[in-house]
Amino acid sequence: MTVKKEFPEWVLWGVVLIWGANYVIGKWGMEGFDPLTFTVIRFVGATPILFLLLYALEKNVRIQLKDCLELAMLGFVGVTLYQTLFMAAVKYATATNASLMLAVSPVFTAIFAWLAGQERLGSRGRWGSALSCLGVVFVLLFGTNKLAIGWDVLRGDLISLLASSIWGLYPVLAKRMLRKYSALKTMTYASLFGMIVLLVVGLKGVQALSWSEIPLTAWGSMVFSVVFVTAFGLVVWYHAISRVGANRIMAYMYAVPAVAVLTAAIILKEQVHLMQAVGAAVIFLGISMIRKDKVNQSV
Repeated sequence: MTVKKEFPEWVLWGVVLIWGANYVIGKWGMEGFDPLTFTVIRFVGATPILFLLLYALEKNVRIQLKDCLELAMLGFVGVTLYQTLFMAAVKYATATNASLMLAVSPVFTAIFAWLAGQERLGSRGRWGSALSCLGVVFVLLFGTNKLAIGWDVLRGDLISLLASSIWGLYPVLAKRMLRKYSALKTMTYASLFGMIVLLVVGLKGVQALSWSEIPLTAWGSMVFSVVFVTAFGLVVWYHAISRVGANRIMAYMYAVPAVAVLTAAIILKEQVHLMQAVGAAVIFLGISMIRKDKVNQSV
């Protein structure tokens, strides 16, 4: 897996490291913010940066007025809902389980694309989806090396799974806009409209914050999320997709959970238990089958 001729590979690995570490660093943000207020402040800070970078890279920030409603829907799904749920997953789930649950998003994308009639789901894809779901059950029930049932135990994992399904829905909903606009422009306007909705539903929570009581670690997490996770990470990712292609770039996503697990083990002292490893292996085997099913369909 190399993209040296078209795009600096080390930059992509930098994004992988940042996004993987975010499962741990994001927990520090939850020490001073709740998931909604964190997401509001994050996108209030990140959206103007995205517009500046969009202009710097593409020299054109215009869209057609008739596309605003569709981009607003993308913003609601991909920013308001997903990003808030992602931070809730980071808060309530272990970093290991959250990263594994969110790694299942390609399975949801395949299923939603099939239901929307955008892609066929062959027998290999159906078996792959079933295998990945089985792997999710392993992680949900045995993520602590013993049978784990109860709301306090499952809450974070189920939120992570819900976030994963919504993130899997996003590229299906975004397909038409991505044919018309660049991935960066689509994401930038989705961020704008998502930020507007976040302000409507979360402004009271932001105003109620006791700013002097927010720890420096939480502010550090916020800066990391705005500058590195959102502005740097998304811009590099979508710019690389436009230069190299989605399939080759998306392969790097499978390294994000590994970084999250290692970071959590080093910093949070989380242990990777046998059944988590088994569940992860089954999940990625299923995703591999879905990817091969898509390749076979395109041949």
